[in-house]
Amino acid sequence: MHKIFSNIFILVFTLSLALHSSAQITIDNGDMPTAGDIKRVSIAQIVPGINFTATGANHLWDFSTLQWISQDVDTFLTIAQTGITYQIVFANIPLNPNRANLATKSTLQAPPIGGISISDVEAFFYNSSASFKQVGYGAGINGFPTPIPFNNHDIIYSFPLDFNDLDSSNSDFNLGIPGLGYYGYTQKRVNTCDGWGTLITPFGQFDVLRVRSTITGRDTIHLDTLGFGFGFNRPVAREYKWLGKNHDIPLLQINTTIGFGGTETINLIRYQDSLRVLVVNEIPEVSTVSIYPNPASEIINVDLIIRKQDNFTVQLFSMDGKKCAEIFKGELPPGKNSLIIYTRLYNLSSGVYQLKTESSSGIRVEKIVIQ
Repeated sequence: MHKIFSNIFILVFTLSLALHSSAQITIDNGDMPTAGDIKRVSIAQIVPGINFTATGANHLWDFSTLQWISQDVDTFLTIAQTGITYQIVFANIPLNPNRANLATKSTLQAPPIGGISISDVEAFFYNSSASFKQVGYGAGINGFPTPIPFNNHDIIYSFPLDFNDLDSSNSDFNLGIPGLGYYGYTQKRVNTCDGWGTLITPFGQFDVLRVRSTITGRDTIHLDTLGFGFGFNRPVAREYKWLGKNHDIPLLQINTTIGFGGTETINLIRYQDSLRVLVVNEIPEVSTVSIYPNPASEIINVDLIIRKQDNFTVQLFSMDGKKCAEIFKGELPPGKNSLIIYTRLYNLSSGVYQLKTESSSGIRVEKIVIQ
């Protein structure tokens, strides 16, 4: 009888190990996006106390309490859907060193430099059984589509991708800008698959691999008009990405920068999601919110016409969910209440922001554009 129970215990234990290990997945090129894919992602509010560094084998990452504040759509294109100049440089043909089979609108933003405008940035990728890599950019330089192929490619993932895998790549590109000079960028990416387990987000629960990428970059600029150049290192950046089978893009991605003493600051939290509609309870005490000028540059005037005295909090958020400024917190009387936002005081750069006005009875959100 003892032997029977012993055999049953061994059988149950073996089955439990098999079931336990089945959650450990492998990511390959079939789990990456393809042309025509459309993925909706939510940008989450950045709040203190998010434990994004914890990881390991059979780990549970519970991010179910993330609060979305805006949504984006990642749309993936064929090379034929890009401009004719890009179709030539990034043609999906063998022996082309810039070969790409996928493109998407890039989130990369660049301010005008010395009268040179940069717009309509697109990123080009090549997905193969060996890797998923970025092979270049395309950008409108003063309105002209300009291909920017990488001299060495940025290997985002190497396949097959499994727990404890480690790889690195060095990538770089350069761009001659007429009337200005030369711009170059070099980067080293170190990828570590440092965890596997279960991820929970507001979108659901998934078996995942976790990849941590550490990125060190350096910019180089040469000004023809002045006859000299200089270079500077960018802050070390990290990307934490949770990947699932057949989900194309990360189910969750957290981007950080590393400061003095190794302190990491979160810049962005985005996760795959379904369509969400912002339901805002219009504040009954506020009849009108006037923002002028809008778009603005250095000074923004905000007028609140209030019917009933209450405590109010007025805050400014970037579109990635980061709180940029607390404009006011306290009690406001009935009537017209005027607030002034000095963009330089809060180090606000060009972009789109959300002005959030909150009282005990609701929230109101307005859009502000800073040029």
